[in-house]
Amino acid sequence: MLHFVELLGLPFLVCVAMTAILGYLGIHVLSREIVFVDIALAQIVAVGAVGAHVVFGVHENAPMTSVASLALALGAAGFYALARRKVVQISQETVIGVSYAIAAAAALFLIGIAPGGHVHAQHMLAGSILWATWTDLIICGLVFGAVGVCFSVLRHPFHRISSDYDGALREGMNVVAWDFLFYALLGIVITFAVRIGGVVVVFAFLIIPATLSALFTARLGKRLVIGWVAGILGALLGLLFAHRLDFSVGPAVALLLGVELALAGLSRRSAPLLTSAVVVAVAVGYVALLVAAPSPHTVPRDLPETSDLPPTEAALAETGPGVLDPPAELRPGTLEGGATPSELAALFEQAPNTEARRDVILRALELEPRCGVQLALSYLREDPPLFFRQGVVDGLSDLGDEPLDWDVTQPFAAPVNAEVVARLVDEHRLETPPPPCRSSPGEGPRRR
Repeated sequence: MLHFVELLGLPFLVCVAMTAILGYLGIHVLSREIVFVDIALAQIVAVGAVGAHVVFGVHENAPMTSVASLALALGAAGFYALARRKVVQISQETVIGVSYAIAAAAALFLIGIAPGGHVHAQHMLAGSILWATWTDLIICGLVFGAVGVCFSVLRHPFHRISSDYDGALREGMNVVAWDFLFYALLGIVITFAVRIGGVVVVFAFLIIPATLSALFTARLGKRLVIGWVAGILGALLGLLFAHRLDFSVGPAVALLLGVELALAGLSRRSAPLLTSAVVVAVAVGYVALLVAAPSPHTVPRDLPETSDLPPTEAALAETGPGVLDPPAELRPGTLEGGATPSELAALFEQAPNTEARRDVILRALELEPRCGVQLALSYLREDPPLFFRQGVVDGLSDLGDEPLDWDVTQPFAAPVNAEVVARLVDEHRLETPPPPCRSSPGEGPRRR
C-alpha cells in the first residue's frame, strides 16, 4: 500500500484537481449541447504545442509551448462565441465539429514533420499523469482554482446563457462577450489539463461525470456532488487497475469512468435486483482480476546474468550503468552544455524518473553518441512506457542513414529487436575498450 501511495498518490491528486473543475464545466457543456468542444479545443491546444516544438524547437513543458497553446485556445474561444451568434445556417455543434477536423488534420501534419512525432502523438492522446510532479499539481491547482472562482462569481450570467441562450439574448445580455469569456476560461483549463492528462482523459473527466449525474437529478448542487464522487472513484479505480496490471494510466482511468457510466445507465433502466446483481458481479470480477494478476513490482528488473547471454548482450550488460564510473559532482545546466561520458552516466544514474532518464539519453546521443547508445540500450532493456521508448528509438534512428527497424510494440528481448541490438553494438564498438561511458584516461569532470 505504501508503494502504491508513493507511486500514484500524486497522479491521484492531479486527477482530483481535474475532476473538480472539469466536472463543473461538463454540466455547462451538456446544457449548451456542445459536447465535442473539449476535443476540439484539446486538438487546437495540441496544434499550438506541437507547432511551438517544430517552429521554435522547444520541449513540451517550455513556457513558449504554453503561450502558443493558450493563444490558439483564446482565438478559438473568440471564433466560437461569434459563430454561435452570427452563423445561423448550421448548429454550433457542427461548427465545433468542423473546427475539430481541421485542428486534427493540422496536428497530424505537424506530428508527421516533428522530430519524435510518434511520441507527441502518444502524449497528446494518453498524457503523462503518471509522471506528474508537485510543480504540475501546484500550477494546475492555482489555474483551476482561479477559473473556479471566476465561474462562482459569474455563475448567474453563465447559467442563464447555458440554460436559455435565446432568452438571454432577448433580455439584452451581451451573449457574445459572455460566450467568449466562457470559452476562454474553458480553453485555459484544457490547455493545462491536456498537457498532463491528454485528450482522452480530459474529455472523459469533462463529459462522463456530468452525464452520469444527469441520469439521477437536474439540481446543480446534487449533480456536482454525484459528478465529483464518480470522477474521483473512477480515477482511483483506474489508477489501481493500471498499477496492478501494468497498463497505461490515462486510458485505464478513462475506461473505468466509462464502466461507471454504463453501470449507472443500467441502474436507471433495469430492475433493482438485476442492477444489484450486475454491480456485484462486476465488482467481484474486478477485485478477482486485481488479486489474481501478478504485481509488476514483484518481477525484478535487475540485469540478467551475463553467462547465459549472447556475446553482444553480455558485453552490453557488463558495461551497463551499474559498473560505470562513480557519479561525478553534477552542476545545474550540465545537459544544456557539454559533458564528459562519465558526467552523462552520472546524470543517467541520478535521474529521478523515466522521463528524466530519457532526456539524459537524448542529450548523450548528441554529445557522446557511443555512450548515448550504451545508455539507450540499457534503458530499453527495462521496457519503459511506450512513448518514452519511442522517443529513445527515434534518437537512435537519427544517428544513422539507414532506418532503425526497432519494434517498439515488442519487448527488448524480442528477436526483431535483438538483431538491432547486435547491429548497434557492432556499429558503435561497444565491446571495444575503452568502455563507452567512462572518461578517457586523465579526463576528469569539466570545469565551466
